[in-house]
Amino acid sequence: MSDWSALDRYLDDQAAERTSASLVVVRSTGTVHRHVCGDSLRYTTVPGRPHAVELPVERRVPATAATLYDLASNTKMWATNLALMILVDAGRLDLERPVHTVEGWSGFTAGGLEKVRIVDLLRHDAGLTADPRYFDPRAHDPGAGLYCSGTPQHPVPRSRIIDVICRTPPQRPPGTGYLYSDLDYMILGLVVEQLTGRRLDDFLESGPYHRLGLRRTVFNPLDKGLDVEEMAATEPEGNSRGGSVDYGRAPDGSPAPIRRYTLRGQVHDEKAWYCMGGVSGHAGLFTDADELAVLLRLGLGEGVLDGEQIIRPATWRRFAAPQGSDPAARRASSHGLGWRVAPAEGPPYPPFGPSPTPGSIGHTGWTGTLTLVDRDKDLAIGLMTGARHRLGTEVGADRPVGYRDVVDLVYRALGERGSVM
Repeated sequence: MSDWSALDRYLDDQAAERTSASLVVVRSTGTVHRHVCGDSLRYTTVPGRPHAVELPVERRVPATAATLYDLASNTKMWATNLALMILVDAGRLDLERPVHTVEGWSGFTAGGLEKVRIVDLLRHDAGLTADPRYFDPRAHDPGAGLYCSGTPQHPVPRSRIIDVICRTPPQRPPGTGYLYSDLDYMILGLVVEQLTGRRLDDFLESGPYHRLGLRRTVFNPLDKGLDVEEMAATEPEGNSRGGSVDYGRAPDGSPAPIRRYTLRGQVHDEKAWYCMGGVSGHAGLFTDADELAVLLRLGLGEGVLDGEQIIRPATWRRFAAPQGSDPAARRASSHGLGWRVAPAEGPPYPPFGPSPTPGSIGHTGWTGTLTLVDRDKDLAIGLMTGARHRLGTEVGADRPVGYRDVVDLVYRALGERGSVM
């Protein structure tokens, strides 16, 4: 019999500082453990006060299994990769296709970009800048014309963001090695839209998510009939990092938009919110514990769930395969096509640690999320947390969650190998 007590205690302790945690552990047959703890809302902005405040205990909102979380970069895997695999299966996308040959992308040629293929974006081998801060007028030469900012209510036109991306110089020459980049997946999400003629959220929510019975796995959840009280909050003071960040003035002299209120049900990521209307290939997907469990079971089935094929297993395996220039590089690789992979040799991928079987796949997200699919052991883990819902400038700390500890404790609870405590 599995003993989950050490894992649950660890999560409870983490939630005391990181506000909340929602964990699901699944097999191909269904969920085998769920633990939810902490508060989905603990801090908030108050009219007339310059900074967010901690709510008294009686006014906090407890997290539940139905609480929706911002998946951040797990969007790349459970939204964009799903869409791309479906298009590959349908014969509508060739991964070797140069990006500049896709309709709308003819300008994607400067600085060697004409060589960049779809597969290079998936491998994070296109040399593109990791974090193009188009929404921050101070991040670029004013004469470059790269500033763009809006909201889901007043979005930047897709044609405008594509033009800006095409004029963004690469950080280094394409094809010169792994460089993780949100911009890669911003482009991939837009490519899905160009190929389907539908916005990414519409393609997914009315297509594969609908077939999977997912009704609460959405972009812009507040626009989809879901209530703000169901949302886990992220930054208490918007994108201001505890009031320490300001974007200054836009090129026209007006104040550049910046959210200073508590984010709840709005994607935290600045590029997704200000530049992409809340719907982007790199960030913006929300879900709850039960629906994340469905996606994880789809991963265990390599694109097949309860006998229904959403994606061909051969396509799933192609995306999950470790990448590298030769067999030795592939054995030591911790990345597939988008997916992070547990390597067969050498140091483990740090958030996964040593417990998962080599070839296990998953990803992390800036808001404090982790997904991991270990098909050999018929085990998958989904972790969502309130790690960014905290006061002060430390809200922006790197890797705020002990992912490896959680993974190891899950494997130990199931009698598999683990290395903590």
